Amino acid sequence: MLIPKLRDLLYFDLDKAASILSQFEWGLIEQISISQDETSSENRGAKGGIPQIAVIEAGAEEQKKRSIFETKKLHHDLLNRIEMQLTQAELVVDLTSEISRDESSPDYIHEVIADKPYVIAQGWSVIEDYQRILSITNRLNDIMSFFSQIQTASIKRNPEFVALQTQIEAKRQEVKQIKDRNRKGVAVANLKALESQVATAIATATKTPEIDQWLLDGIKELIDTFMPNRINFRIYPFENSPSFQILCNLKRDCFVDQNLEHLLYGYGNRPNVPLTVFGLITSIPPKEKFDFNPKIELGTNNAQDIAFEKAFREIFGAMEQLESLLRYSRYPNITIHPIAVFREFNISNKPKTAG
Repeated sequence: MLIPKLRDLLYFDLDKAASILSQFEWGLIEQISISQDETSSENRGAKGGIPQIAVIEAGAEEQKKRSIFETKKLHHDLLNRIEMQLTQAELVVDLTSEISRDESSPDYIHEVIADKPYVIAQGWSVIEDYQRILSITNRLNDIMSFFSQIQTASIKRNPEFVALQTQIEAKRQEVKQIKDRNRKGVAVANLKALESQVATAIATATKTPEIDQWLLDGIKELIDTFMPNRINFRIYPFENSPSFQILCNLKRDCFVDQNLEHLLYGYGNRPNVPLTVFGLITSIPPKEKFDFNPKIELGTNNAQDIAFEKAFREIFGAMEQLESLLRYSRYPNITIHPIAVFREFNISNKPKTAG
């Protein structure tokens, strides 16, 4: 069997994937059993196999039908299965293969997506872990101060600075030797001016901006309230249309490597190799404002029996406006529920030559 592509799976929502496949195959799922019929022209009487992966029984007769039975634990190959099933059902749009990478029109991209519920796209990406932002925010000014101290120490070890300090020290000794009060006063003033110039130069060279505490506190409150576990993942499939993004939130426990620090160290927050995302489209913001108002039924009705409902729904409405700002869902972006994020490699599948 030819394998057209190899995938390094970075993120996989196993529960979501299993739910999809179980609907296609009428139930699953701890294991998948695959049987394949083959014919063999060889006489064999052996029984061999790899424990828990495959058991192969070869018969003793020529042209005997041979049955290969494999039992595989439901794992990353599940991605290939659900992609195949959904593609055959014409429920997937592959933006990478169906649209030129040079495309610049978001309107055309939306036309291609049309009413397909699932999307696959490859492109440049950004990973935004809000817990990391929260951790950095709590210590940002202290970290900046530390870097400033490192720069100051580095400058003071510079040979030119060492030579300047030697000259200043020599002038201090000269000032001590002066007996005339007027001359000494002038010399002391000049020395202090020189020392002040050096101190100012160091402070300017090592100055780091300090962020107001009220701003840091506000950022922390927003993250704690609205996105404490948010990991935004953005894919930009078309360089000529950077306004079109595929946006999703990655669940922390669905990363293949549970240590997210390891992933971020390897790929960085802005990977410089293309990544691919596969998921269910959950939001396609319209170009024109969507005017449906779910509170229209309440109108100006002030009846006592709906007073509490009306008050709470007004509160939810106000919260919804704020939350909508933090979802970043806007035209021409689309939002998806991600099933998988992976790096993809093409395989040539060239036949091996005997050698």
